[in-house]
Amino acid sequence: MLTAVLLAGCNPDSGALIEIIYPSGYTRTPYIPWDEVTPVEGTDYQLQAQKSTNYNESHTYDLRLLNGDGSLLHEFPGIGQRAMRGEAAENGTIWICSEWWSTVHHNGYLDGQLTKSLILQVRPEDGAVLFQEETGQGELYLTSSGTRCYFYRAGEAEQSHWFGLVKTPVRSAQIYYRDAQNWEDPQTVYTFDYADQPDIAAYSDSQLKARFYLGENQVRAAWESTDRVLTEAGKYQSVFSEKIAYEIPLETTS
Repeated sequence: MLTAVLLAGCNPDSGALIEIIYPSGYTRTPYIPWDEVTPVEGTDYQLQAQKSTNYNESHTYDLRLLNGDGSLLHEFPGIGQRAMRGEAAENGTIWICSEWWSTVHHNGYLDGQLTKSLILQVRPEDGAVLFQEETGQGELYLTSSGTRCYFYRAGEAEQSHWFGLVKTPVRSAQIYYRDAQNWEDPQTVYTFDYADQPDIAAYSDSQLKARFYLGENQVRAAWESTDRVLTEAGKYQSVFSEKIAYEIPLETTS
């Protein structure tokens, strides 16, 4: 998973920012309003989270699928979240990703804070759930093609245990897919040249941002870092600038 550095008494929402950028231009960021309706990419449908009737006891949300005009089509009790995304799938169906983030002041999408996700394939015509699986901690859903769902997962640096007698080797960050027909057997698509995040920070206090541009049959993963820029007023301002990017073709299905 993307690893956050959490210090006692510090902001629990610290960590690199994450953005998912769809072909339409819709961008999912940590700053999306809590109650905003989310478009389903490539369709006129929308997603909405609404507190369950027993929210005070369950602290759960219902997932609501809306028409383009905002009217309710179907409701799925207890599986909604305030961070959800969706996109068109084959045969008029849609993929939906409902995400559980442990962020406090942001609507998800921060380094190391993804707890789990629920992946659904739904037929809007009658509300039938054709596929449903839960993912683990740090598995960031990107997009789908056919029966394949693609994820990004950060790796882990080398770690020492038992006073250095046992070492856990470096595990690099990866993009991989899980096939709905064989979900428990993830297949690696691309291995990055870093573990948790690339070494791009210009300063010790630089903020990092990972941006995932979703394109047709590819993902562009770009990492940005803040630099100090002198303004016309003679003051320094932190400005994001892209430092490294990866063009990753996806192994898609027809």
